[in-house]
Amino acid sequence: MSQTDFSEAYIKTIAKRRERLRTLWEMTPAERILAMRRGELTLEQCAAWAARFPEQIPLVNGEYEYLAKHTPEASE
Repeated sequence: MSQTDFSEAYIKTIAKRRERLRTLWEMTPAERILAMRRGELTLEQCAAWAARFPEQIPLVNGEYEYLAKHTPEASE
């Protein structure tokens, strides 16, 4: 793979990711929380949200809610 091919592939990958996350960034923080709780956000979206706005994500036992829901402690 040439440098040009790699660069073009990388640019396309970034553009596709940006499009997948576009709807997430159009939501308000409250809308994102509701969508997360309804199971409408992907792990990629939740991780991007946590990276950009970590203070917006509710915590459960000190862990992000979207991750904590998969732990045994969360089901107690």
